[in-house]
Amino acid sequence: MKMDTIQAGVMGAETGATHPPIPSSANDIFATVHLQDRCFERKISPFELNAAIKYGTRTEGEPRNGMRCWKFNYKGITYLTSYDMDYGITAYPDLCFGFDLEKVTITQKMKDAHDEATRRSSDHHSWNSHVVVVVDQSGSMRNTDATKSITRSDLVWLTLALDYIGKRLRTGEATSKDFLSLVELGGDQEYLLRYQPIDWILYNRIVDLLRGHHPCGGGNYLPAIEKAQNLLSYNRSGKCALQLIFLTDGAPSDFSGNQERSKYESCNRIASLACRFGSRLTVGGFCVGKGKFSTLEEMVKTAEEYNCKGFLMKASLRVEDVSSAFCQMSTLITDTKTTMTDFKTNSQRTYRDLIREPKSAIRVYIEAEKEWKMYSNFLPRNANVVRTLFDRKGYEWVYPERTFESDRAVGIAVRDYIFGEGRERAVRRVREVNSKGQFVGRPLVGKETLFQEDLDPHDVRAFHKNFCKLQQLAEKYAVFFNRKLLSLPGIDCSKVPTIHFLDCWVMMFDTENNKRGAILVEKMLDHEKYTKWNTNGGYVRTGTTYPSSATSFSAQNGDYHFTLEDIPQAYSHFTYNASGRRFLVCDLQGVLDTKKHRPVFELTDPAIHYRERTDRRIDFGRTDLGEQGIEQFFRTHECSDLCRMVCRQWIDGEEDDILQYESIHEGPSMKSEEEEEEGKEKTTKRVKFAL
Repeated sequence: MKMDTIQAGVMGAETGATHPPIPSSANDIFATVHLQDRCFERKISPFELNAAIKYGTRTEGEPRNGMRCWKFNYKGITYLTSYDMDYGITAYPDLCFGFDLEKVTITQKMKDAHDEATRRSSDHHSWNSHVVVVVDQSGSMRNTDATKSITRSDLVWLTLALDYIGKRLRTGEATSKDFLSLVELGGDQEYLLRYQPIDWILYNRIVDLLRGHHPCGGGNYLPAIEKAQNLLSYNRSGKCALQLIFLTDGAPSDFSGNQERSKYESCNRIASLACRFGSRLTVGGFCVGKGKFSTLEEMVKTAEEYNCKGFLMKASLRVEDVSSAFCQMSTLITDTKTTMTDFKTNSQRTYRDLIREPKSAIRVYIEAEKEWKMYSNFLPRNANVVRTLFDRKGYEWVYPERTFESDRAVGIAVRDYIFGEGRERAVRRVREVNSKGQFVGRPLVGKETLFQEDLDPHDVRAFHKNFCKLQQLAEKYAVFFNRKLLSLPGIDCSKVPTIHFLDCWVMMFDTENNKRGAILVEKMLDHEKYTKWNTNGGYVRTGTTYPSSATSFSAQNGDYHFTLEDIPQAYSHFTYNASGRRFLVCDLQGVLDTKKHRPVFELTDPAIHYRERTDRRIDFGRTDLGEQGIEQFFRTHECSDLCRMVCRQWIDGEEDDILQYESIHEGPSMKSEEEEEEGKEKTTKRVKFAL
């Protein structure tokens, strides 16, 4: 007998309210004796047709291809036969046959909270996230080849309820400020659910779909994608994290026999979404079984071209694999929400309304394209373009004699579209232009904030100040590191790559609406070779080879050995020791340029984790995770021979290798050059590096 509800009993993570003691995962469902007894029966056998006709319950089925038919139900399996009952048409198990997922008891308090969340949903700025799930309900989802012979459809609904909704509610990862919509892929292409707050009432509605929604029809992608577009575009607030998930077991059937056309049309629709939302949107596919998923793969790759987070998970029909995939999907939307959160106010920041272009398009430069805005110091319109540099020692902006890199330049061209996104900044193309509006000089990039809250109408350079200061400090320690690296015994200085952080400056100009604008500018790196060697969250890249250069280095006497991958990691470790264990430079990203006379890691956008030792806090931005970030780095970092070599004191002949570093405790950025000279003896120390 089915139990429709279960009583609440587990304390909730969000409000202290009780949550129902549901199974912790879909995998727990299949440990029951109830299903074990039905397992063999669920293997549909055509030899049971005669028994179904003889002993089963008969009703008239819906006409198939204009022909009348009979429907027999026997031992939890439905058989369709011709009206003369002389041959069988198809057979499929009843929904939830052999197991049941119990619904939870909805208390008055839960109803009131749900009604309040529904009323509040009209305020789009109150949404934390919106997830649109496109669920395949084509005929193949009735196949009984999943765990314990349940249908593929049952497996999807079961894990969606328990592992994506129930588990997130119990842990507090999802609240009534998070919303979910469901679209059917197959059948009538219905909106199954629209803009539902994630709560236990939604959980029960998923259980209802598990119990009563029948897979049928073909799996047409295009109508489902169109509905998903409408759902995701409903909330125009930049504060809402977005996720689009496709759950399917095979290829689309929009254009029968023409998969390439289906792929092209599907990718075009995904591109129209991705160019609007960028990194705020996660697009993913969850592939069940061994179907053809090339269209879904291309859809995910298209989304990634516009800086969306993409994932494609190919899982077996084992319930533990599907449960794990749903958990990973939960992690991705949580990561997006975390990235958007301002930890000072504990509220999600607002993405600016920026349009993206695909990364594959950035090598094409055409001056005549209308997507370039020109800011020139040449008549008829003087935009008053000025180049400024941040002086970290004097803690002020300075104006160099040269405004432009090229002698022929009189202005800059800024691309309307962005092509890259980090955790805080958007990146767009920039070029210097001559008096005729033609591009001159090398390709450049311009960086600006992703978030509305960082725009300061009173000081357009304020956002860029911290990044300039941070990158200059990272370069200062790179100079110290390179000195140690190239002084190692037996090192061939012409082959070992050094560390270098790009020079950056801020270009200011008058915009079309007569306001002052500013953008941080630096050299463009090759995006196809762009690499992250580590992050501010503890990730460390290892094991990659570089075919165009030497990949390992050794002393002539064989005392030590290290690889290319060890150099950026050793630099991060070195900064921690060289700063007196006050901070660590990480999030190392850029390109390895092997075409120069001496190979070099050209890096940009580093992060600094600062260990707070006093009440005075040094601000290195939102990527500064403090002591926690330092601990995360060393939790995954494995010291190489190079680490041990550069993080100790070397004596070369009669001269000690003395490392001078700034006393971060004293706030070096706030000191003038005169004050630094007066306190030189205090800020110059002989560093005793540990082995």
